[in-house]
Amino acid sequence: MSLIGLAVLTAGLAYTVATYRSFSKNLAAARASNMRYVIVPIYFYSPVWLTTQNFLLPFLRRLPRKWTTPWLDVMPTEWTWEQQYAAYKNIGADTFIVVAPGGNMIWCADANAISQITTRRNDFPKPVDLYRALDIYGKNVVSTEGQVWRQHRKIASPPFTEKNNHMVWGESLHQAQAMFQSWTGPSGEEVRTLTKVAEDTMRLSLHIISRAGFGVRLLWPGVEDGPATEKETKRTSGSVGITSMKMGAGHTMTYTDALGTLLHNLLPVILMPRFLLKTLPFESTKLAYTSYTEWKMYMNELFEAKKTEAAAGEKQEGMDLMGALIQGAGYTAENMKAAPLLEKDQKPASQTLSDDEILGNAFVFIVAGHETSANIFHFSFILLAMHVSSQRQLQQDLKEIFQKMPRSEWDYERDLPKLFGGMAGAVMNEVLRLIPPAVNIPKSVTSSQPQSIILEGKKCLMPAGTMLNLSATAVHRNPKYWPTGPPSDPANTIYPTSNVDNDLEEFKPQRWFTSPSESKAKPRSNLDASSFQNGISETDEFNINHAPDTAPNLFRPHKGAYIPFSEGYRACIGRRFAQVEILAVLAATFTEYSVELAVDEWASDEEVEKMSSVERKAVWEKARAKARWLLRNAMGTRITIKLRNGFVPLRFVKKGRERFDFG
Repeated sequence: MSLIGLAVLTAGLAYTVATYRSFSKNLAAARASNMRYVIVPIYFYSPVWLTTQNFLLPFLRRLPRKWTTPWLDVMPTEWTWEQQYAAYKNIGADTFIVVAPGGNMIWCADANAISQITTRRNDFPKPVDLYRALDIYGKNVVSTEGQVWRQHRKIASPPFTEKNNHMVWGESLHQAQAMFQSWTGPSGEEVRTLTKVAEDTMRLSLHIISRAGFGVRLLWPGVEDGPATEKETKRTSGSVGITSMKMGAGHTMTYTDALGTLLHNLLPVILMPRFLLKTLPFESTKLAYTSYTEWKMYMNELFEAKKTEAAAGEKQEGMDLMGALIQGAGYTAENMKAAPLLEKDQKPASQTLSDDEILGNAFVFIVAGHETSANIFHFSFILLAMHVSSQRQLQQDLKEIFQKMPRSEWDYERDLPKLFGGMAGAVMNEVLRLIPPAVNIPKSVTSSQPQSIILEGKKCLMPAGTMLNLSATAVHRNPKYWPTGPPSDPANTIYPTSNVDNDLEEFKPQRWFTSPSESKAKPRSNLDASSFQNGISETDEFNINHAPDTAPNLFRPHKGAYIPFSEGYRACIGRRFAQVEILAVLAATFTEYSVELAVDEWASDEEVEKMSSVERKAVWEKARAKARWLLRNAMGTRITIKLRNGFVPLRFVKKGRERFDFG
């Protein structure tokens, strides 16, 4: 045997021995845990598996089910969306360990366990290595843990107050009106088939957070193409390129284009070194690099403007995330006056966040906030178009709340609690239950020692250093914790395993009403601002929002059973921000419009006009079936879950001009 052959054989034997030892160690830990476990051939996060699974899975799925059940169900990257609660049901446990040579992983759809895990933040820390990708501009409140996270959270949280939610409310109504004007024309009467609703809701959410969070009002192309007002220009100290559709001086992209392009090309920016992005001869990588540098330039300009405001002792009205980050980091008037000769890259002696960390937090606020809300807008429109009876109940509720009141007279204090406790709140909650922004919430077991936990009444031991995923999609469909009824169509259930005997795969906002009589969507006149209070303890240094996710008159899920914004100390800092904008946009939309599935693929407008009611229903059912298939099979996760392949065409029409009144 040659030396090369001997070396290869030796390396192979060494790898085999190491793999066996790793597997034996992991299996022993799983057996000692007192938890159910499943053995798989390769670790979930193995680079080999991540890069080859799309090729291997079709072949593995052709094997007899008795050979691959249940291990193959829990191996695909997207298995928690594909399987929902079914895998847990098949395995026979709501929390289980997946044992592999490369490491163990715990999956959890048990509300009691989730509650224990999220309240014990030191025992079950966030696996920050998974969030390094979000550090493209600097460390931030999402990608840090321990004392560093405490520092970021303390500085970042002050703007997220009930007082500032008033601005979120007003800006959401303004931007929703501009979006609909772009769809239905100046008169609001035009009807078009819209194929890029997802892109427009992304723009809507981006505009809201840019204005409410950073003082930057973005204008809708074709609707608000005029220049920024003098007041808006002053708010950003002359950064006209940020506040208008015009390109800023020294830039090659507008602010909107830079951020939109960056978010669209985020994956290569995250995965590739900057020098490689810049030098590769591909248009897509060059565009990604340009958008990355352009947006950083814009934010640096805003950063410098805010520092100037801080030095002058000025304070912007309303919500100001960038201003809060700068002030919290040590750029106060007192500190700036004490060090008047600081160069651009120098920092005050008391600065607690670096300039990169300030930009890192600004970036993550925009990414997380804009993605989450945009998806909820999009999926709300689709699901309400597919379930017309629920849409009609929403419209009736809104009619009784606003009583034909002009939008200029809508009042946050008076009206938002009624929305939160009415059909709008139920629709929002149900969309978030079915399609939470993050299908899995990563945690880990501290590496120092195993952690005991109570699972279904018995004490279990989670192995030290084990990765842990809280399955939002699964616990949101766990029949132990939710009001359920029989499936609407038992012969054609949405998911053939987990949905056989319940309707938890179905969109039913009515399940959120605490009694059947409330599902008639009557306005909740007894609800006041306290129903939507922030729930922040005066003694809580991190401003952790402990208020429930739902209104007091709606169904309150078991603690740990409803986690669209996570739970505990690491819950989403912008939860109330998102809820306010979602409710405002739903109200602005459905007080005036109805949304319908477009049927252009099967019939023209002229053909639909000539159809009988039976024929219209048949063509609408085709559109609904396709939309249902896409929501089931064309979804994918990068930062959040969204439609990755295909789209659902929609039409928005003035109320009373609907063509389809089915479902």
